[in-house]
Amino acid sequence: MNLLALFAPTGSRWHDPLLTAMHGHDLPWQLAAVQPGTAVAEAVAGLAPLGFAGALVEDAALQETVYAAAPRREAEAEEAERADALKVSFGVPTASYVWPEAVRTAVVQAGFEGARLLWVGPALPGLRSALRSALKVHVWQANPTAGEAFLGRLPTPQRGKVLLSEAQVEAMAAEVDLVVYAGGSLPVRILQPYHGLFALQEPPVQDAYLAVDQVISPGYFLQVYLSRLLAWVAELDLPPEAFALHARHDS
Repeated sequence: MNLLALFAPTGSRWHDPLLTAMHGHDLPWQLAAVQPGTAVAEAVAGLAPLGFAGALVEDAALQETVYAAAPRREAEAEEAERADALKVSFGVPTASYVWPEAVRTAVVQAGFEGARLLWVGPALPGLRSALRSALKVHVWQANPTAGEAFLGRLPTPQRGKVLLSEAQVEAMAAEVDLVVYAGGSLPVRILQPYHGLFALQEPPVQDAYLAVDQVISPGYFLQVYLSRLLAWVAELDLPPEAFALHARHDS
């Protein structure tokens, strides 16, 4: 029996979809939910002696602590300064941050590789890697300093414009293929029927899904994310649909 740990707080969103995928595909894996509390370093160090192949790390604050405790780190974790996955190799846990790969996978699977993006909301860790497949990235921010800091994370050829008002965003609409929503306000009028909407969080108005041609919802993205996490940690290549959720919008 292969063992996989899930480092998560109470009320994990990942636990049931992971179990569904493992049981639904008759995988010889056992998932153990772990709440390490203040003993994160001990939990990381104990993976190999206890026979675990690795761990998934759900909570954002916990991801930062696990990153600090990991003896080895991949480039994605170094960039984001956090880890959402640990793989035990030759008895040593190696940390990675798989979220950017999941973003790229969802974008490519939806047909938006090489697209022109509009990012709405705060910057998130791992942006440079997550948006690697984009042709151009514009950003809507509250002030020019925040906008320039956002674009400064990206390679020069990808850097678009900083938009500071709804009017500027509406004027930019014809130059955008995909809107990525990461939080904050999202007026429906800035969305166009020919846009795709990648919602990392649920939009403040449900009509946002009806205003665009294609949607990558938070639920579907979670399925993609879990798929990529298991592929990296356990070398299990399951489709996103294997991770059943109670309700979701299809991409």
